[in-house]
Amino acid sequence: MRLSRIEIENFKGVGAKQVIELRPITLLFGPNSAGKSTILQALHYVREILERKNPDPDQTIAGGLIDLGGFKKLIHNHDLSNSMTIKLVIDLSGDQGNERLPINNGNSLGDPEFESLRIRYIVGENTDLKEYAVVQEIGVSLQVQWSDLINAPYVSVLIVEMDGENIASIKSPPQAGQAQLTDFNFQHPLLQEYVDADDEVPEGLAEGDPLGTKLGIEIWELSRDMARSADLKGISEFRIASSSVIGALPDINKPWALELRDPEPKKLELEGNTPRVRGLSLLLDELLLGPLRIARDYLSEMTYIGPLRHIPPRAFRPQVSPDEGRWAQGLAAWDLLYSDKQGRLLSEVNAWLSGKDGLGTSYEIAKSEYLEIPVSSRIDQLFKRGISEDDIGELQEEFQKLGSRTEVVLRDVVKGIDVAPSDVGVGISQVIPVIVACLRDKDGILAIEQPELHIHPAIQVGVGDLFIHAVVPGEQSFGSGKTLLVETHSEHIMLRLLRRVRETTEGELPPRKNALKPDDLSVIYVENTENEVHFRRLRVDRDGDFSDRWPDGFFEERAEELF
Repeated sequence: MRLSRIEIENFKGVGAKQVIELRPITLLFGPNSAGKSTILQALHYVREILERKNPDPDQTIAGGLIDLGGFKKLIHNHDLSNSMTIKLVIDLSGDQGNERLPINNGNSLGDPEFESLRIRYIVGENTDLKEYAVVQEIGVSLQVQWSDLINAPYVSVLIVEMDGENIASIKSPPQAGQAQLTDFNFQHPLLQEYVDADDEVPEGLAEGDPLGTKLGIEIWELSRDMARSADLKGISEFRIASSSVIGALPDINKPWALELRDPEPKKLELEGNTPRVRGLSLLLDELLLGPLRIARDYLSEMTYIGPLRHIPPRAFRPQVSPDEGRWAQGLAAWDLLYSDKQGRLLSEVNAWLSGKDGLGTSYEIAKSEYLEIPVSSRIDQLFKRGISEDDIGELQEEFQKLGSRTEVVLRDVVKGIDVAPSDVGVGISQVIPVIVACLRDKDGILAIEQPELHIHPAIQVGVGDLFIHAVVPGEQSFGSGKTLLVETHSEHIMLRLLRRVRETTEGELPPRKNALKPDDLSVIYVENTENEVHFRRLRVDRDGDFSDRWPDGFFEERAEELF
C-alpha cells in the first residue's frame, strides 16, 4: 500500500489545484521558504480530520515543529470565502487485503441480495474477473470551508473514488444532521452485474448493462424519498440522509447510519431491518466509509522526523510509554534502540552506521550495563566500615539485590572508547534517527526533513542507498514497504539515486546494492511564483538523467563558483 498522489487546492501557499505524483522515494527540492513542507502539512491536516475529527488544528499528533495554526492560517491567502480541497490517492495493488475493505480480502458482505455485483468476485474464485475484481486504488477528497454560522470550519464535501472513478459524494451545510449521500455513479465497473458468458442474460437486463438498473432501484426504493418509479433518469442526483460528526464527515469508527427503510408492508414490523436494508447498508458502508478508514489507518502509521533532532543528554533515560511526537525530535529512535531486547535492530543500524557498504562512519552504537550501589545502602555501609571475611555471605546477598541500568553509547571503533552522543559531532546524532526509522519494521509513510543535516557529503551519498534499501518490502512485510517523502537540499543524495538508476539499467549494480528504477523515484521541484506555490515533477530516464529541464539549472550554484 502506497500513497501515490496528492492533490491540493487553496491550502497555504497553494492556490490553483496542484497535482503531486509520489513514488516509493519522493524528494522535494527548492529554495528556502518555497513551500516544500506544504505536502507534509497537508497530510498531517487530513490525518487530524480523519483521526481526531478536527478541521481546525494547531498542534498535531505528529508533534515537533508541525503547528498548523488552525484553519485561518491554512486557507490560501487567509481568505475565509475560499474552500480548500485535499485529495489522497492510495495504491492498493501491492496489498494482500485490508479489513477496512473486505472487497480486497475475500470477505463476504453476509447477504445474498447483491451477490451478482462484480465486487463479489475475488481473485482466486474467478480469474476471468481479475482485472476488476480487486480494487487497485482508492481516492478520498475532502473539501473544507469556513462557516460564519458556527464560527468554525467544517467538511462540506467528501468524495470517494475507486480505481479512478467516483463512487458517490457526501455533502453537508454547516448545520448538524444535514449530511446527505448523493452523486451516485451507478456506471462504475464495480457496480455492474456480472453475467457469465455461459449463462443467459437475466430478464430485463441487456448484456453488459450496469447494475444501476438493479442497485439504483434498490437504493431508490429504500431511501427516504420512497420513489416507486423504475425510471433511473437522474437517479444519481437524489439524496439519502446520513449521520455525520463534522459536516459531511461520518463517524468512521461506527457502522454508517443511513435513512433507509423497506416500504413493503409485511416487513415494516421489522422496523426496517430487512435483508434488503441490511445488505444495502453494509454495501454502502464498505464502498464509502471503507476508503476513509483505509486512509485514516494509513496516515496514522506515518512517521515524521523533523529538521532538528535532539541530542540525547547524558544519563538519557528512554520513555517507556509510546509517544509518536518523539519521532519528530528524533528521541523515539533512541527509545527504540533501548527497547531492542534481541539486538536485531541495533545490529542492522550498526551495519549501516559504520559498515563500508553503509555510511562508513567510525562509530557504532553500544549498550552498556551498569549496577548501581545507592549511597547509604547496606553494601555502601559495609565497604565504609571495612570488609571482613564474615561479611562475604551478606555482601553476596546484597549484590544480588542491586538494580541495573542501561545506557546507549557511541563506540569509537578506531580508538576503542565509548563516548556519549553529546561528545561527538552533531552530524552523527542527527543521522541516527534517520537510520533507525529507515530500518525499523514498519511500513507506511516515512517523512523526513533535512536528512543531510550536519553530515559529510561522503555520508550523504550513503543515505541515498539507505533510502533505496528502506523502500524494498521486508521478508515479513505483507504491504509494499515504506514510502519515503524527503524534503532536502542535498545534491549528493540526489546524485547517488541517479547513479543507482543508471547502474540498474546497465546491469552494473555493486554487490549488495538494491536496484532503483525511474518509476521508483519522483523528484519534485517546489517554487513560489506570484504568491503561489507550484510543484513541478522532474522526470528521470533509464540512464539516470533528467528528462525535464531543472529550473535555473541543476544546482547551478556549483557551476557559478567553479566557472
